[in-house]
Amino acid sequence: MIKGKILIVDDDEDYSESLKLMLESRGYRVEQAYNIREGKASILNEKPQLIILDVMMEKMTDGFDLCRELKANPALCPIPILMLTAITDKTGIKYSLEEDSEYLPADDYISKPISFSDLIYKAERLLNAAAAKA
Repeated sequence: MIKGKILIVDDDEDYSESLKLMLESRGYRVEQAYNIREGKASILNEKPQLIILDVMMEKMTDGFDLCRELKANPALCPIPILMLTAITDKTGIKYSLEEDSEYLPADDYISKPISFSDLIYKAERLLNAAAAKA
């Protein structure tokens, strides 16, 4: 039984594949997109219940830009977004949902690498919260 549909938008194909395998092992249907253009198309075509979104892809701010665009769209803003990134390790810049919510309107944020248990916990928490709002 499929528990929900998750979209991973990350240009690191190996990392994305490992996330996909973790989530599929828990019964989720997982789609992947490797850049922002593919991600937007998949969001519109697949209607995921959760988006796991990297920050740095073609541009350093791709994930931030897409996150703000989705949260500004009334039809798409209910989809929870889990930002998953190594931006702090690569730039030294630290982000916080509490302090940076205007720039980073994601529903949750975590730094790479993420453990299997943390990924499942955060994904299920966001999916359950979204289902409760629906």
